[in-house]
Amino acid sequence: MEMKDIEYIKAIHECKSLTKAAETLYISQPSLSMYLKNMNTRLGFSVFNQIGKKFELTFLGERFLAAGSEILRIRDDFYDEAATILDNKIGRLRVSIPFMRGSYLAPEILPKFNEIYPNITVELLEESSKVVEEKINNGEADIAIMNKPHHALHLDYEVIKTEEILLAVPANHPCIHEGKANPHSNYPAIDLRLFEKDRFILHFPDQRTGQIAETIFTELAFTPRQVIHTRNIETAVNLTVTGYGVSFVNETHIRHLKFGNAPRFFSIEGQPHYADMIVAYRKGRTLPPYIKTLIALCKEVV
Repeated sequence: MEMKDIEYIKAIHECKSLTKAAETLYISQPSLSMYLKNMNTRLGFSVFNQIGKKFELTFLGERFLAAGSEILRIRDDFYDEAATILDNKIGRLRVSIPFMRGSYLAPEILPKFNEIYPNITVELLEESSKVVEEKINNGEADIAIMNKPHHALHLDYEVIKTEEILLAVPANHPCIHEGKANPHSNYPAIDLRLFEKDRFILHFPDQRTGQIAETIFTELAFTPRQVIHTRNIETAVNLTVTGYGVSFVNETHIRHLKFGNAPRFFSIEGQPHYADMIVAYRKGRTLPPYIKTLIALCKEVV
């Protein structure tokens, strides 16, 4: 078993095809096909069953990948330890981040990080929020910048910021003057029931903001009359700008979104709701200095 064997098998398994795997590995498809053929001969068994153009792991292939993934984790742990001891300033950092967060955090953080660690190559893996956590669990990313999910998180993490979830309301909505002074928030409080006839632009239930919205509705015994779902925060708020409906948005996003006719933002009357923005990484991992530096930069920026 060689490291390259594991990495190539992992890529083929995730992509389900040689062509897509070859693209992610930056080699040609014929070269990958030849490597796989020679590897099967060297190992003495077939790692994949080919079904049409799709590749599915054989039973031995599954056991090989499980053992190989553990070897890759051990390798990464050693590199982390060595980097910590040597204060190594040469390496690679893979950062998984949702599209919206990446659009404003990356331009502020990465140039500063590059000044400190010019020889650390950063790979930015921008994904939907649903996929970000998976990138850590399957070893494709070193850290993830994300909202702390509602479910149990089997990762170690640091809280970057606790931010309020706000209601975005069109600027011409008749209820924008109903906000009340709110000593518990930077934003006026408003009764959600005032919007019982409005359309709510929500994130999906597998997204953290979508889950918080459902919690708010449950606590207030409130059922929106009309709902439209989107995975994109910017889409939701921009629809609110046009007067299409009201939406929920993380407080931090507001400072980085650009509006034509900016909506009004309100705290939910009663119990304000919050989400933790975190940097997550594999459980038990010893973080090298350059990852600690990037986490510190995140805290500065937000």
